[in-house]
Amino acid sequence: MLGVVMRTVFVVGTRGIPDVEGGAEKNAERLFPLIVQRGWRVIVGGLRPNIKTPTYRGVELWAAPTSNLLKTDKLLYYVRAVLHAIKLKPDIVHFQELGSAIFLFFYKLLGCRIVVRYGSADYLLPKWGLIGRLGFRLAEYQLRFADAVIVVTPALADRLKERGVRNNVHVIANAIDARSEFEEGHVPEVKRPYILAVGRVTIQKNFHRLIEGFRIFADRHPDVTLVIAGGIDDERYVNAEIVPLLDDRVEMLGRLPRSAMGGLYERASLYVNSSIHEGSSNAVLEAVSWNCPILLSDIPENRDFGLDNDNYFAAEDPVAVAEALGRAYENQDAYRTPKGPFPVWEDVAWETDRIYTMLCTPEVPAKAVVEQPAV
Repeated sequence: MLGVVMRTVFVVGTRGIPDVEGGAEKNAERLFPLIVQRGWRVIVGGLRPNIKTPTYRGVELWAAPTSNLLKTDKLLYYVRAVLHAIKLKPDIVHFQELGSAIFLFFYKLLGCRIVVRYGSADYLLPKWGLIGRLGFRLAEYQLRFADAVIVVTPALADRLKERGVRNNVHVIANAIDARSEFEEGHVPEVKRPYILAVGRVTIQKNFHRLIEGFRIFADRHPDVTLVIAGGIDDERYVNAEIVPLLDDRVEMLGRLPRSAMGGLYERASLYVNSSIHEGSSNAVLEAVSWNCPILLSDIPENRDFGLDNDNYFAAEDPVAVAEALGRAYENQDAYRTPKGPFPVWEDVAWETDRIYTMLCTPEVPAKAVVEQPAV
C-alpha cells in the first residue's frame, strides 16, 4: 500500500519556531502542529539562527540563509523561499505576515494557491524608510490576487475593504492558551508587586508613554515596579525615548523564552498594553489565559477584544495612563476578563483548515506526498 496522500503547505514569513519572539511566530508555533494533525504536510520557513531542529511537533522546518549586508536578512529569506517553492511545489503557500507576500505574484505564476495572514499594517510606523514602506504597500496591493487573506481583527478587515480588498478576506483572531501549553521554565526574580508590559521594544509599543504615566502613578504607589519583558528591536527609540526615563522602579527584562512567561503573568498585579499600533496581540491573550487584570490602549485593534470601557485608556496621555493604572491597580478583580468569549487554538486550526480545504478543490490534483508504511 502506498499510504495516505497529503497536501503540502509552505509557510513563509516567520523568523522561526519554536520559542521565537513575535506575533507571527507565536501564531505559527501554536497553529501549524494542529494543522498537521488535520492531515496536512506543513513546512515552516525561518531564519537559520532560529531553526534549531528539523521538525517541531510534526511540522517540518526549513532554514533560510542569513546575511549581515545592509540588514537584508528578510529580503534574502523571501528570495530563497521562492526558489525553495519551485523545488517543493506546494499546494498552498501561506504567508505569515504582510512583508513576506512581496513576491506573491511569482508564487501565483508557479500555480500555488495563496493564503496571506495580515496581522498588522506595520508600514504605518515611522521606523520604516521609504523603501520599506513601498515594499509593504506593494505586498498589500497584491492581496487582491491572493486566494484568501486572513486578518486577525475586524479593524484590519475594514482597512483592507477601504483599499479594495474584500471578497477574499476572512477574520480569524489569535487565541488564548491552555496553561499546559506554557512549558515550565525559569521565571526571572522580579520584585513584587509589579505591573507587567510585554512586547518587542519598538515605538509602536509606546513604552515611553507608559513609563511616563507609571512614574506619575508611582508617586502614590512607591512600592510598585513596572516590568517590561521583550527584546530591543529599535535601539534608537530606546536610547532617545526610554533610557532617560529609567530608574530603579522600572525593570527591563529583555527577550525571554516563552516558557518563562506564564509565571510572569500569574504573579503580576496588572498587565498593560500601551500600543499605538497592534494586530490581535498574543500578549493580551496570554494575560487573559493567566487571569491577569488587564488595561489596553484605546485603539481599534484592542477595542476588537470587546472588553469593558474601563479596560481602555488614552495611551498618548501620561496623565490618563496614570489614572488608568491607579483605578485598575486598586480594584484588580474588576479588570480580570472571562475566557469564555475568546477562541482557543483548535478553533483557529479548524477555520484555517476550512480555508485550505476550500482552496484545494477536488478537481485540482494534489501534489502527492506519500507516507512510507511503517517498518
